[in-house]
Amino acid sequence: MPMTAFLADLVKKGRFGTETEAVRAGIRMLADYEMRIQSLRHAISAADAQIEAGLGKEYASGVDLLADVMNEGEGH
Repeated sequence: MPMTAFLADLVKKGRFGTETEAVRAGIRMLADYEMRIQSLRHAISAADAQIEAGLGKEYASGVDLLADVMNEGEGH
């Protein structure tokens, strides 16, 4: 479906008042997505730096890792 037809359909179905509102909503969603991706990349870089500094924790198995993650919220 061409972009213009898609936008017109969104307006026709009442999802948005105008095609401009639909485009703005799409841009806001893209901006939010990009901010989340940037935040995740920052967290990954920070974790990588901690691992390089020897601050990582090794687990004997995936079960041990899962148990640690599940207990994290319990203050352990």
